[in-house]
Amino acid sequence: MFEAEVVLEGADFEATRLYTEQLARDRNLTLIHPFDDSLVIAGQGTVALEMHTQVPELDVVVVPVGGGGLIGGCALAYKSLSPSTEVIGVQVERYPGAFENKHARSVPRSVPRSVGGTVAEGIAVKQPGARNLQLIEKYVDSIDLVSETQVEQAIFDLLEIEKTVAENAGAAPLAVLFANRAYFAGRKVGLVVSGGNIDMMILSSILTRCLARNSRLVRLKVEIPDTPVRWLR
Repeated sequence: MFEAEVVLEGADFEATRLYTEQLARDRNLTLIHPFDDSLVIAGQGTVALEMHTQVPELDVVVVPVGGGGLIGGCALAYKSLSPSTEVIGVQVERYPGAFENKHARSVPRSVPRSVGGTVAEGIAVKQPGARNLQLIEKYVDSIDLVSETQVEQAIFDLLEIEKTVAENAGAAPLAVLFANRAYFAGRKVGLVVSGGNIDMMILSSILTRCLARNSRLVRLKVEIPDTPVRWLR
């Protein structure tokens, strides 16, 4: 409809970013960065404006963090409108760039780092944008980490209980809530579920694994000898 040229390049975000920057230079194009751009950050911050308008008395807001544009915009908006509202970011353990910058500590070496293999591919960014790191440092109260299993369970619970299909990154805030129930108990918490763009095959695999973990799916393995049998009359 818009006669746009769609180019698929790069095995992960970093590879795609490098290719796109080179393509923009080669063709003299304007590059619109997906998160390290002031206007993009401002646009994503309107999510917080809508939340504050509808539920102005939230105690805590939990936002997924990849490149940092969403939490940067939301944190700036919330701290301007409701300074007492706590803003918490969430990342997966394999991509803890914002967590390490915010809290100046590394994740355990036992956790695979930036290997591309994460269920939360929407926030699988090695390093947030420079603008967003400044906003995170100034306006975000803390960044928490969740495991792959915790994100999968959050996707499962959103679908089963709320009848909401959430993409992997969008379910991460609920994973933080479940992992820290005592901390959030008695508080009014807003979760930014950032989208529902999840592949059906991935969703099917996640649901199967969660059913198995919860002992709601059982597989039986039966060995049958491949030998002839003489039946007696």
